[in-house]
Amino acid sequence: MAQPIATVLVSAARYDSSVSQIAGTKPVEVKKEIYENKNRWLVCTVKNMTDFPILSMANYMDSGRYDDSPQRVEPFEIMTFTCCEKMWGVSGGHSFCINLDSGNQLFFALGFTNPYAGTLKASVEVPADSNEIANLQKDGTEGEEAKIQLAKQAYGNCTESPKTIKSPAYQAKDEKEKDVVFHFEISASSGTYPVYNIKEVREYRS
Repeated sequence: MAQPIATVLVSAARYDSSVSQIAGTKPVEVKKEIYENKNRWLVCTVKNMTDFPILSMANYMDSGRYDDSPQRVEPFEIMTFTCCEKMWGVSGGHSFCINLDSGNQLFFALGFTNPYAGTLKASVEVPADSNEIANLQKDGTEGEEAKIQLAKQAYGNCTESPKTIKSPAYQAKDEKEKDVVFHFEISASSGTYPVYNIKEVREYRS
């Protein structure tokens, strides 16, 4: 059964137009100083094709550093973060949260690798069970550690092949008062310009 949420969605026409515009946007180019001075770097594009803000939570870096760190992504917007080597490559993960309304969140993490020895990989990861979700919702040290651990899991599960996960179903009304059942599909594709798509997949109920 779909989980009801309070947020009012944009109309079908506005949704289709916004998603089409974002889907066709090309990644930004790597900064000249990074391209010329670093052997290992990544320009990561996060496309938020949903009605909801995506909040940046915590990072795990196995190697390297951020040049431009992940930020909050507004609905139907694109965010780019850049990372590069310190000495021997760059690999890690970052956790995020989709705020559906005041009582419902969807946690996930994105992984990325461009190591000194190995291949370009990427991933998307979600909490394994309700206990992990409960820990992510906690304040203080315990909650922060859970957010870092989810980011670490995303790094550890990176693959060369594209990966997509599907969320549970939710139910809401759009601004035209139509009933909508939807889920999220979050995908990751690897490369020096990895792309992460967070898409809201809708089904209208008559």
